[in-house]
Amino acid sequence: MYTAREIKLGIILPFAWKPILVFFIYALVLCLISYAAGITLGISFVPIGLIGTAVAFYVGFKNNSSYERLWEARRIWGAIVNASRTWGTLTATYIQPLPEDASHDEKEVRTQLIHRHIAYINAVRIQLRAKSVWDDKNTVAHHIVRDQVGNDDAPLLHSLNEFLPADEVQYYLSKKNPATHIMKAQARQLDEIFRKGAINELFYFHMMNIVQEFYNQQGAAERIKNFPFPRQYAYFSKVFVWLFISILPFGLINEFAKLGPDLMWLAIPSYMIIAWVFYTMEVVGDTSENPFENAINDIPMTAICRTIEIDLREMLDEANIPAPVTAVNNILM
Repeated sequence: MYTAREIKLGIILPFAWKPILVFFIYALVLCLISYAAGITLGISFVPIGLIGTAVAFYVGFKNNSSYERLWEARRIWGAIVNASRTWGTLTATYIQPLPEDASHDEKEVRTQLIHRHIAYINAVRIQLRAKSVWDDKNTVAHHIVRDQVGNDDAPLLHSLNEFLPADEVQYYLSKKNPATHIMKAQARQLDEIFRKGAINELFYFHMMNIVQEFYNQQGAAERIKNFPFPRQYAYFSKVFVWLFISILPFGLINEFAKLGPDLMWLAIPSYMIIAWVFYTMEVVGDTSENPFENAINDIPMTAICRTIEIDLREMLDEANIPAPVTAVNNILM
């Protein structure tokens, strides 16, 4: 996620310089042909204006829909943060000692439930960042992150080993959806301590409802991850933008030629500006379609997971708690 108030030129240029160069060469060639041949390679601006209006509405619809996917993804992770804090508070409060059961160590149980939850949220994060069939990780938006921040592709094994015993880790890694089975283990352990009497029935149901909430939010995130932005909207939006950009200079040359032969050259800078605006609107929608792909505009799941980890480990009064993740070159992972 880009965090600065204003987008710096160093971020804009990687997206902009190639298309702007193409726009300049394309308009220059058409103007040179018109000047050399003594004819105006132009058409009426009326149909071009109508196409431009339609394209603007279409691209606007696509961008609104892309933003809805991005904002829903952020709401999902906000809900995970809130539910995680509730989980940590209830775990640290509700689980009581059992004097008659020497094998029951309530502090160890609390630590297990909270550490397993930290492993769970990191498993969700890593699973969501796995490459999709339709996702292209070689885009400018991905290259900027890799060049200015670095990779955030730590394997799931590393994240799980930090908080879980080795036998649990191997079991989860054998599953297609490790996060689902980690939360299943949470429910199983809750059931065990409930049957022992370390937690009363009301609190047990309360915590099981939170387990359900985690499943709900994980499923909502997986829905966005596994269902791409409808290609009929994404693909034809790009086609329509480039169609408009292709015919636009003919209308501009025609209009400026009416003002005088020497003013025809003003079509070049005018075309470059208008074409870049439409191209950028299309790129903005593209970079917001898939909010979990570790690109520059995506959800900062690493920072969110670290925030949850800090909050929960502080509830256990642990030492050596890691520092929050901060933005690097105004990009927060």
